[in-house]
Amino acid sequence: MLKDEPSTSGSITPASMVKALPDRLPFPVKILFTDVDDTLTWEGQLPPETFSALHRLRDADIDVVPVTGGSAGWCDCLIKTWPIKSIIGENGALFMEKDDAGVVHTYYLKDEARIEDDLVQLKRIGEALQQKYPLIGYTQDQPFRLTDIAFDIGQTVSVPHEIARQATEWLVLEGLQARQSSIHINVWLGDHSKATAALAWLARGDYDAADCLFVGDSPNDESMFEKFPASVGVANIERFLKQMTYLPTFKTKSAGGYGFAELAEVIVRS
Repeated sequence: MLKDEPSTSGSITPASMVKALPDRLPFPVKILFTDVDDTLTWEGQLPPETFSALHRLRDADIDVVPVTGGSAGWCDCLIKTWPIKSIIGENGALFMEKDDAGVVHTYYLKDEARIEDDLVQLKRIGEALQQKYPLIGYTQDQPFRLTDIAFDIGQTVSVPHEIARQATEWLVLEGLQARQSSIHINVWLGDHSKATAALAWLARGDYDAADCLFVGDSPNDESMFEKFPASVGVANIERFLKQMTYLPTFKTKSAGGYGFAELAEVIVRS
């Protein structure tokens, strides 16, 4: 989308209007927000092309900020081992930043006083969910989560898509925030989302949404597709498009991390 075109942020886009990623972008990108699972990774692995792309983007002075439903423990590992300086985790409940000395600092975007009480309620609902949907269990990284709970539907098990969809809808009807990704159902209490955290992170610096591009792969990324005028879905988002309200502007040819590498090449070329 050109900077002087009307923003599509907040609009509903028919799936047929998601355009192919062009060879060059008609706008500059200063910040690249990205989902992690099945956007940077593929089939549970980080392709070497993806890791190389992260380095190329850093060398081109593009700040890559992962925005993930992954646990705080997972985020701590990524920010210490990847060529990134910031990461948003647990669907926007917190973000981490690495200072010039390499020390990582964690900032909470959820009311810290409520976190413990909310976890008690979330775990009670989690037990009810597992009784109602016995195929669905907690993710392996649940012990490393600080603010939310998550259920495995495609990381180490394969839960039928329809059951995962029904379970997500049941959680919403119970009054919780619940988002389905390609591998997890993320569940939390509070008004925060990936987008509210990304906007809060941006507000700390000199950039705004017009300087950013977001890339993702699933319904768990809809808040980002809604709030950021320029966005990209990697090819594997195709299976979710019909159940989503807010869609990306462009779509890559390749899936997962290979699609991310494709996008990185376009950004650097542009």
